[in-house]
Order: sequence, then structure tokens, then C-alpha cells
Amino acid sequence: MVTLATVSTNRQPYTVAVWRRWDGEFVRIVTNINSRKYKNIQANPKVSVIAIDPKNLYRFLGLNGVVEDIISDREESLAELNLHSKLFTGKDNYYVTAEEEANHASVVLKIRPARFILQPKVETI
Repeated sequence: MVTLATVSTNRQPYTVAVWRRWDGEFVRIVTNINSRKYKNIQANPKVSVIAIDPKNLYRFLGLNGVVEDIISDREESLAELNLHSKLFTGKDNYYVTAEEEANHASVVLKIRPARFILQPKVETI
């Protein structure tokens, strides 16, 4: 899980915890088309992502980037969501029922990192 930061149309910061997947080139995040983060990204594709090491809270990875592509294909976004479900819950499918899946209305945000920030462990005295 990471924290995604976007900027709203009234220039206010907006942060939310999200599942993510690194594909070797892009950070991929699935989001509903009615979500605040999706609306913010449509207006301003610049984002920031931070991941805190749960074993060492002084260590984190941050990145600034831009949403370079938005995949709106329903089947592709559903497949990506199921990949995230497998990674984070161990379940093959995100949706429990066929009815829930039929209402799937999400996109895949492909974030190209422009800058990485890696904070190593801070030693305490």
C-alpha cells in the first residue's frame, strides 16, 4: 500500500492510500472513474507517491511523477485490479459476486516516475 497525492481543481492537496503495482517502468494504480483522485488527475496529471517501510518507519520511498497514460479498457482494468487483489489479499478476484464485477467502472493510471527519493534508515542514539 502507498499514499497517492494529487491536487484538486481548487489547488488543494488530496491524499489517499491505494494499492499499487510496479511493472518495471510505471507505477500502476486502479481507480474508479467517479473517484476524487481520478477527477483530480484529469485536471492535473502530476502526482506524488510515498511508501513507508512497515519494518522501519524511518525508511521510505517517495516519487514524483506524471500520469502518462490512463487505460480505460474495462477488461484490462479489471485484470489489473485482480492482480492487485492477488498481491495484497491473496485472492484471485477483487469482486466477490458477478453482480459486483458487472458494475466495474475503473481505469488504470500509469504513473511515470520523474524523481525518486529514498530515505535510508535513520540511526537513533
